[in-house]
Amino acid sequence: MARPLVIAIDGPAGAGKSTVAKLVAKRLGILRLDTGAMYRAATRAVLTAGIDADDPVAVAAVVGRLRIDFSAQGAVQIDGVAQDETAIRSPENTREVWRVADHPDCRAHLVAQQQAIVRGRDAVIEGRDATTVIAPDAQLKIYLDASPAERARRRVGDWSGSGSAPSVEDVADEIAERDRRDQTRSFGALKRSDEALHLITDGLSTDGVAATIMAHAVQRHPFVLEQAVADQVIVGRSRQPGYVAVADGTAGAWRLGLTNPTPQRMPGSTTTVTRNRGGRQAGTLVQGSAVLVFAGHAAEPGHLMAVPMLPQTWYVIEPGAWHACIQAHGTICAWAETTGIVEDYAPLDSQRQDELAAWLGVLVPR
Repeated sequence: MARPLVIAIDGPAGAGKSTVAKLVAKRLGILRLDTGAMYRAATRAVLTAGIDADDPVAVAAVVGRLRIDFSAQGAVQIDGVAQDETAIRSPENTREVWRVADHPDCRAHLVAQQQAIVRGRDAVIEGRDATTVIAPDAQLKIYLDASPAERARRRVGDWSGSGSAPSVEDVADEIAERDRRDQTRSFGALKRSDEALHLITDGLSTDGVAATIMAHAVQRHPFVLEQAVADQVIVGRSRQPGYVAVADGTAGAWRLGLTNPTPQRMPGSTTTVTRNRGGRQAGTLVQGSAVLVFAGHAAEPGHLMAVPMLPQTWYVIEPGAWHACIQAHGTICAWAETTGIVEDYAPLDSQRQDELAAWLGVLVPR
């Protein structure tokens, strides 16, 4: 059996780790481990325990008794009790997280619980030591980054504290101090792993960043993406060239043919997707590089997922699934479709085109 896919995302505060990790995990249908939420929950427990928060021994004693994990709905919980999201993410609680995060005994206790949660499972792990301490053997390591000014603007834009929001300059100073503390702590310091892909998110959409990470994940573990689009495509493989059983029970004849790239279905020029009504369509790669893009079954195209096509593998597209086959120059694909198919077309909006560009930038580089 293939080992589980683990995507570990490191990066400084405000770089967008939580938002991106949530999207990637949801779209791939795998576990998301928010280590920051665990530290925030532990901090809240310390501040409400009635101890002297300046006493590191007392802090470690409180945290060492906590069992922190997540509910089936993804809420962080302590000893089985879900924690109030607003309280643990309040600016007041955030300013005190260092009391737990900088304490070696507290970090060791929480890291052990984090590793136990993801053991043997496909997962997205986000944190400031995800690639170096929690999951040093992760198949995909990402260092998500943004300039201090960009991160400060995001924090001010998401302000949920009492009173008026602070200035961008004040938040930038606070972020710089937190970076210094994160990078110099003696245990679990923030640093970029040599194997990590460095993604700078200034000016990029969240969907585009998530698509880039998923594309890199697909290169390392293609089956996880095939599972995520299993309602839209059947993937059949053959150990012998030229034949594979692709679909059973389809009435009527199949039409066969070869396709070359068309101007509307090449990287950088695709602006629409198609869905079939009345039957299935199947394709396989003969030579070159091709990517099947899927956008769900809804009335309008949804978020995009892309599957690289492989030789000796048939991809049977289910009726009603929005899709596009994008072929690089010089590619040849073999196709078969049931008679009586009717095709609908829908345009990709700017957000979907941004996602598509991110997928193809990794899977079909120019």
